[in-house]
Amino acid sequence: MDEIKRRTFITGLGAAVSLAPGFAFAPAREGGENNPDLTKVNPEFLASPKEVHAWHVVKDSKGGPTMTGSPSWKNYLEFAEKSWRESGVVDVFRNPFTFTRWYTTEFPDDSNWSLHVEGKKIKVASYGCNSGQTPAEGVTGQLVVYKEGMSAEELRGKIAIMVKEQGRGGSSGTDDYEYLSNPETFPDPLHPRAEEAALSPFPIMGLGAAQKTLIDAGAAGALIVMPLSYEALAGVYTFGVPALHQMPSLYLDRDIGARMIEAAGAGKSATLRLIAQTEQAEAYQLFGYLPGRNYGKPNDEQVLLITHTDGPSISQENGGLGILAMVKYFAHIPQSERPRTLMLFYDCRHYMPGAERAFAAQDYAASHPEIYKKVVAAMGIEHLGQIKVEEGNGQPYHKTSLMELSSVWITNNQHLVDISLKAVKDNHLPRVQVQCPGRKGIHGGEQGPWYGLGGIARRIGVAGASTMGSMTAYWSTKTRIDYLDAAHFVNQMASMSQICGELMIADVESIKSAPAKA
Repeated sequence: MDEIKRRTFITGLGAAVSLAPGFAFAPAREGGENNPDLTKVNPEFLASPKEVHAWHVVKDSKGGPTMTGSPSWKNYLEFAEKSWRESGVVDVFRNPFTFTRWYTTEFPDDSNWSLHVEGKKIKVASYGCNSGQTPAEGVTGQLVVYKEGMSAEELRGKIAIMVKEQGRGGSSGTDDYEYLSNPETFPDPLHPRAEEAALSPFPIMGLGAAQKTLIDAGAAGALIVMPLSYEALAGVYTFGVPALHQMPSLYLDRDIGARMIEAAGAGKSATLRLIAQTEQAEAYQLFGYLPGRNYGKPNDEQVLLITHTDGPSISQENGGLGILAMVKYFAHIPQSERPRTLMLFYDCRHYMPGAERAFAAQDYAASHPEIYKKVVAAMGIEHLGQIKVEEGNGQPYHKTSLMELSSVWITNNQHLVDISLKAVKDNHLPRVQVQCPGRKGIHGGEQGPWYGLGGIARRIGVAGASTMGSMTAYWSTKTRIDYLDAAHFVNQMASMSQICGELMIADVESIKSAPAKA
């Protein structure tokens, strides 16, 4: 991009809207009143469930997760950019950089990862991402149960079994809220996120601090035993995502893990095999603008819509399709009646090796902090259209007829809380909690923390709202389009579009956060 176009992108100067053939805006309204479709959802402007399903078919069409740099990810981003332009998004800009991409075969194709004990193949749930590779024949070593404080001699040449305790899902024990819809569907309505814990591998994935210990000791490989059934664990992709390293790792479910612990006690050896490839791949952050009435003028103000584009499952991450739904909604409103511009930011670093922290310098804002100077509010959109899963009481792991718990977070401002409550109630959003971190909830407890990329609002000091579904099945690469509820997706985006419309018209002073308590 030449310097003139780059400056145009950064400051939003002099852009013109180009529409796809057949796409027409409604005629502009007379007078100075706000368009009512900004604050009360017009169902005719919403994407249909059929359309949303078709978008996800595209996302799912390359046969693998949308990990940055992969064929699936490239296809997804090209579709998103094309769809932006068709909806009137202008000054579209890619911030490219290269990185080393690691990959292997994906569940159920375990042809590149396996475990054998005494010549017998052992059922493996998944691989540890970015964990290096073995020779084609694998590595063989005595099984040993890892314990903190083990000496290098006890680990050298061994295959270490790391046993994980039950996780807490997305819950940090601060689960109070402003509002919870359908509380009767939760085992514990006071702590609705607690329902994740029994089936979520978060935050106990990976080797953690033991990774360096095992590498330094010269261990041959690692087996990560999770307190989950095979059905719940199969295809899991490690999060937080580790940087590239050389400690070949596999995931085992609790039953297979118990067998391997017994084998270790009997002094048996195992052969661990993990064949992986690396390549130099291109990543890029994607930006664009749906112009408001003052776009290109000094008094332009912007609402930032942000998500990440990489992830293992159908909904991790489909926030890009959620933002696309919002763009298409507001594109039906004439530009002259859009009080603020929508700034779109699709990030790519969430599932890259080492995650965002490893690529902080590559973030466009790191070298161009002025990019946010016109932003007065920000919204994060993630993990949409999710279906709740269950197991227990004599039933195997299965999808249910309920929606996964989702959350709407809002910065600490009563007007914003009221806006959010009205949006989720007006649109009858099921199984959602509205939380306002930084103040007490209806039961007197804390309402935090703020999860997801919507937290950028606090980092840049503006009003913010975000939504994100909980994560049980959706950590896995096996969770494909049959785990999508497109009607629920539409409902979620109706609610977020209503909040966004309110942010487009609100006086900035009226949505500032309350001062933090000392």
